[in-house]
Amino acid sequence: MTLLGKIFTVAIFVMSLVFMSFSVVVFATHRNWKMLVTNPTPTETYGLGLMHQLKNERETNVNLRSELDELKRQAAIEKTARRHAIGSLETRLASVQELLTEREAQLRTLQVTESESAEALNVAMTTVEALRSAVDTLRDEVRVTQADRDRQFERVVSLTDRLQAAMGTQRTLQERSQQLVAQVSDMKRVIDAAGVDVEMDTDAVPPVLDGLVTAVGQSNLIEVSLGSDDGLRVGHRIEVFRENNYLGHAVVVKTDPNRAVAQIDEKTQRGMIRVRDRVATRLTDRARTG
Repeated sequence: MTLLGKIFTVAIFVMSLVFMSFSVVVFATHRNWKMLVTNPTPTETYGLGLMHQLKNERETNVNLRSELDELKRQAAIEKTARRHAIGSLETRLASVQELLTEREAQLRTLQVTESESAEALNVAMTTVEALRSAVDTLRDEVRVTQADRDRQFERVVSLTDRLQAAMGTQRTLQERSQQLVAQVSDMKRVIDAAGVDVEMDTDAVPPVLDGLVTAVGQSNLIEVSLGSDDGLRVGHRIEVFRENNYLGHAVVVKTDPNRAVAQIDEKTQRGMIRVRDRVATRLTDRARTG
């Protein structure tokens, strides 16, 4: 064998070893791609096929979307019910306030009447005392003259009638006073049942206002188009909404004559607040319809 033949022999042997190594590596790293995609049952070698995983994820997505739609529907029902409840309470509050005003006017009238009746009663009592003195005097004068006695007797009868009338008036006033006390107690129960605080500070209640968000800043601060000239004060609460979507409420922290700055309550925030969103101190029917 020549040198060239030996070289070819060695080269063939080395290449055989190289190809054998390639074959071993390819066999060790071989993967069944079809099983990886379509395997219906997980095993130690292959997990659940990608096709079945995609199908499961799609089913999960459909279920989650159904749950999301149901939650949106329930939220819409709750918002509608809350709006109806607020409208009903506002109507009841206005009715109770009107009734309270009427009762207060009646009470003032009755107090004036009672004062006048008390003064009349004092005059009547004074008159009674004077009549008693006059009766004693008349008894002495009766012995002097029968004619004078008859005249004085008629006067006594007249004054006695006035006394009885005054006593009847006194009893009527006492009964009326008891009726007034009962009416005041009834009105107090109605006011307490309606949750109306008659001693409430009127400055703590904002007037009915409607405006716009003019700027949105950091730290949940917003600027609105309402100011102290409109009756807005620090501490007043304003509601934020966009069309029929309630976005939360904010508390006024600073006021100027024609604008104010408010802090959004994160607990009630239901969406991103933007410029041109509506604000109102009360969610009236006008605010709900935008």
